[in-house]
Amino acid sequence: MKYIKFILLLTLITGITPSLRSADKFIMDSDLSVFKYSDSKSVVEIYFSYTQRCLIYQNSGNEFIATVNTQVIIKDINEGKELFNQTFGMNSQVSDTSRAKLLSKLIGQQNFTLPSGSYKIILIGYDKNSISSSDTSNFELIIPQYEPEKTDMSSLQLSTGIEKSSDKNSIFYKNGLEVTPNPNLLFGGNLNRIFYYIEVYNIEKEFNSDSIFFITQLIDLSGNIVESNQKKEMSRKSAFVEYGFHAADSLQTGSYIFRVMLVNILSGSKIVREKKFYIYNAFQNQETDLADDLGYMQSEFINKSEEFLDNEFEKIIYIRSKKETDEYKKLTTVEDKRKFLYTFWKKKDTSPLTPKFEMRDEYFKRVSEANKKFKQGFTDGWKSDRGRIYILYGPPDDIDRHFMEANVKNYEIWTFEYVEGGTEAIFAETSTSGEGTYFLVHSTLRNEYQDPNWYAKLKK
Repeated sequence: MKYIKFILLLTLITGITPSLRSADKFIMDSDLSVFKYSDSKSVVEIYFSYTQRCLIYQNSGNEFIATVNTQVIIKDINEGKELFNQTFGMNSQVSDTSRAKLLSKLIGQQNFTLPSGSYKIILIGYDKNSISSSDTSNFELIIPQYEPEKTDMSSLQLSTGIEKSSDKNSIFYKNGLEVTPNPNLLFGGNLNRIFYYIEVYNIEKEFNSDSIFFITQLIDLSGNIVESNQKKEMSRKSAFVEYGFHAADSLQTGSYIFRVMLVNILSGSKIVREKKFYIYNAFQNQETDLADDLGYMQSEFINKSEEFLDNEFEKIIYIRSKKETDEYKKLTTVEDKRKFLYTFWKKKDTSPLTPKFEMRDEYFKRVSEANKKFKQGFTDGWKSDRGRIYILYGPPDDIDRHFMEANVKNYEIWTFEYVEGGTEAIFAETSTSGEGTYFLVHSTLRNEYQDPNWYAKLKK
């Protein structure tokens, strides 16, 4: 394992506390950028960060030390092989581990030169003093083959700060600048400037008139441009850097798109790069809610329409309580509905260390399967009795179908070997045989309809 240089985003304050402290929820933030190295290769910069508060500290003399490790795995998708697998460590050394003093963030960066192709990058972060405290990020990345006669731009990097520098030993140094990454892409509060860095290649090959403009825009998720700057592009170098910042203190809490465009207004030629970022302008007074608010802003609910939300709410009828039903019906804004569903699934999250809500994914996977398997006339499959049981308990281990038997209506017996120690659910066409509409007529599942005399009632 290698130890790498890193920075602490805020200044540490000293003091004295016990030798071992319990940590906040362990979260690794991560991001990456891609810059041209040659026509056939690119430099991939991988950024990762951790808050001091998520680490476990152990006493070492007059200091307390925590170590966080980041395992970087790079796989070539096309070749189906692993190219790189190595772990990097960062130490946090403090003299006071009280919560109020652990205000800094550990930020690391690793650079890799890769040829054009398709890659999967996996980051696994974990606390050396608490191996169970871990987090994982996955990226799928396509590195282009650059065309030597075509103007192009790198990916867009958003940063907490950019300064001129001659320190080539710094891990954040590039092209005469110190560019400090912001792996969680969260701004606001004391991070009141959104710095951007992007590289332009071969502008003299294509954009060779005086009508070229470099434009930066901040766009909300409704598509409204909330800020826009433009300047005439004067450089004609084969490669150069554009960087600057937008103020963040006037933006409302939420998700935004940072867009950069290189535009020739005469020909209409345009190169666009975008990156999603987040604003939280109240976190100085609500720091305990920061992680959850960031989770909401990074969730897919942040830009869902009211129609989508109402549709999802309808489909979770099998697992929502009466209290939750009454609460949702009182909501009057789409934002409140988004937050309700985010919170609803977060409470049911079975893997809090992953960014997804696995239970939600599984639930709606079953809804989709139920629609395909159990549609009855004009009724969606998820609304049928078989669909409901399928969604709540999953696929049965066995289905015993009885079809077109003499003197008895069609029925089927579902067996669940591992649900409640072994259970059954029996569905039947209680009206005319052969129409395909099945109802639950008996079950040994708890809180489901039971009728020990079900078979007698199916006699024709």
